[in-house]
Amino acid sequence: MPRHIFIYKLSIFAFLAAFFACTNVADRDGRRSCVCAVLDVGEGLAQICAINGAAIAFDVGDTFAGNQWASGYGRVGSPRINAIVISHTHQDHMGGLSHLPPALDFSGMIITHPYEDTAYIRKIAGQWRQDVYFKTIAQGDTIGGLEGVRVECIWPPRDINAEVPLDDTLKNRYSLCCILRYDNTSVIITSDVDTFSERTLAAQYGETLAADIIVVPHHGSAGSVDEVFYGYVNPSVAIISCGIANSYGFPTQKATDLLYQMKVTEMVTYSAGTIAAVSNGSYWTF
Repeated sequence: MPRHIFIYKLSIFAFLAAFFACTNVADRDGRRSCVCAVLDVGEGLAQICAINGAAIAFDVGDTFAGNQWASGYGRVGSPRINAIVISHTHQDHMGGLSHLPPALDFSGMIITHPYEDTAYIRKIAGQWRQDVYFKTIAQGDTIGGLEGVRVECIWPPRDINAEVPLDDTLKNRYSLCCILRYDNTSVIITSDVDTFSERTLAAQYGETLAADIIVVPHHGSAGSVDEVFYGYVNPSVAIISCGIANSYGFPTQKATDLLYQMKVTEMVTYSAGTIAAVSNGSYWTF
């Protein structure tokens, strides 16, 4: 079945209405819309997927991004956070745990993979709240808590040959990746994986990696561009989270050239701000 994306230039009113529709308003057939938002947190990554008043947060940006995260959270309707997924313990993905809103409606569950340092995550989160608890997932596991949305972990494998916790040089390579599917729509969240991870995923999953939207790996790093992987994902839209004029030069020319060659619509948080994709189960609107 062909995958469809519709992108609209929304007015401020329509933009906010689309956000609140994901958590508060039923579609005509009685079903709810699902929103997947990449928040504008500067040079970091923070995402929220929400439906019917419940959400999962995927990474939370850096320490300084607390206010930006809270702003994006409010714009998706301030849903209950059933889980916070920490892809890996680099500060630009998990430092914000220390500065989330004090009154955040949160279950306390933090999800990461078996090779990460949960003691360190607990220490950072403890600066915000003390009642957190952990669940670990790996390739093939699913995350519940979003009605009608299947969230499958596709990386890392459960049997990698590495010490726990991971050496810093391997944290990007084995950061958590997930595919979210809502009826005929899908988005792949790739954290900071490198070309080694991408090539392994391509070999293991092939065409089943196909997704309408990709959150581009590692902010558009040149070391995270594998043509075979991108070919299997075959996205219509690529979202890049990075800060304006950042010192890393993200997104790199290599990443943007590939997206251009594939005729993929590119959206970048430093110019577009928080980017929300709203699905009715058949197509996405932005």
